Amino acid sequence: MNGQVGKTMAARAERRRLSLLFRTSSDRHSDVATMRLPTAGTVLRRLVGAALFLALAVGGIAFLVEVEIADGRVMELAREESAAFLAEARSSLSAGAADIDLEASLRGFMSSRGEMRPNHGDGRFIVAELYAPDQRKTAEYVAPGAEWAEKRLSSSRHGFPGNDDAIYDRFTLDGHIFIQTMEPLLDSDGRLLGYFESVFQLSSRRSNEILRDTVTVVGVSSLSVLGTSLILLPIFGAYNRGILRLSRGLLDANIGMLTALGSAIAKRDSDTNAHNYRVTVLAIRLAEALGLEDAAIRQLVKGAFLHDVGKIAIPDSILLKPGKLDAEEFAVMKTHVVHGLDIVGSSDWLTDAADVVGGHHEKFDGSGYPRGLKGDAIPIAARIFAVADVFDALTSRRPYKEPMSFAATMEILAEGAGKHFDPVVLARFTGIAAGLHDRLTRLGDDGVRDELRGLVMRYFKLA
Repeated sequence: MNGQVGKTMAARAERRRLSLLFRTSSDRHSDVATMRLPTAGTVLRRLVGAALFLALAVGGIAFLVEVEIADGRVMELAREESAAFLAEARSSLSAGAADIDLEASLRGFMSSRGEMRPNHGDGRFIVAELYAPDQRKTAEYVAPGAEWAEKRLSSSRHGFPGNDDAIYDRFTLDGHIFIQTMEPLLDSDGRLLGYFESVFQLSSRRSNEILRDTVTVVGVSSLSVLGTSLILLPIFGAYNRGILRLSRGLLDANIGMLTALGSAIAKRDSDTNAHNYRVTVLAIRLAEALGLEDAAIRQLVKGAFLHDVGKIAIPDSILLKPGKLDAEEFAVMKTHVVHGLDIVGSSDWLTDAADVVGGHHEKFDGSGYPRGLKGDAIPIAARIFAVADVFDALTSRRPYKEPMSFAATMEILAEGAGKHFDPVVLARFTGIAAGLHDRLTRLGDDGVRDELRGLVMRYFKLA
């Protein structure tokens, strides 16, 4: 009795040790094997794309800044013109001159401005309108050929500004840039005398200068960002290659630990770890046949390796008993599921193995353990693994039994359809079982191990 207690305590201690081992070795890097890390080429393409995007973004900002500068220059011209007109017409506006006199004054002013600056490089005012404080139009000037601009003002009339505000609107037509302004006219005491509205046409020379300056600034900004990015690319590339090497090493270490722990438990049960290799290959191939996604198959692989990890807590007298277990012994044996869930639950990287570890003894009709799940309530990974596990258990040699033939095994599986096994999953397995069994038999233990290694690398590879 004391020897039995000692074995149980030793088993529990070993389980805690392995649990802590996984907690320290894999939790720090739990995302390594569940994420697909980018290759150096992928990172290079992303960096180039980011550099181009940043260059375009900087160029776009530079373009907007240049346009704002150009707008500011033209708007300043409009302010200068309204100020000049106000200086000449302040007395008339203050005295409430007749509309005809104001229009003559406006026409004379605009004509004189054209004569004084016939070759002004920035452009010219093609429309000017004067409004009384009550927003009634009192005077208008339209340059020859610019009647279209006056019609545009009439069709797109906007509100009048406050006493201290101004309204500006830039638009482009036939490749020419125009600025529409509405300025309040105030006397020296801040009293509103009216409003001055105008349309200024930017000269072709000035438009070309703005375009040239904008293209230059955008080009220089974009090329600077792109050049800097190209200089940094080799540095980032070297850094990324180092990260990938470390990640590859961590992934290999995690998978190696997964394999080692699963194999240790399998050897304790059957003196060989070949069962773990075969059942994992069978489960993967069945999952592929059912069309499971890669992420689900990675979870299945972890669960397949560790499905019986809880048996570390089962005494050898029960685990290795050659005959049938009695009711009390079977109750102890069933606790390996709970122990297994405790172990995988202690590691973030192994948590997704819980579907198989906790559900591979559930049965489709609800008669399984530990929770008595039924039908689709059993995780698909557990339903897949249940078929693969029973098939391999029946066709494999164990210390307490000889292997069964393929035909006899398939008859037993067929009898369990809808009871032990999901009939859809079993039907799919039936279609591929003969080929899989023949291949695994020909490969032998070493060949199956190599086959499994290739499959694991495929699903846990760094993308």
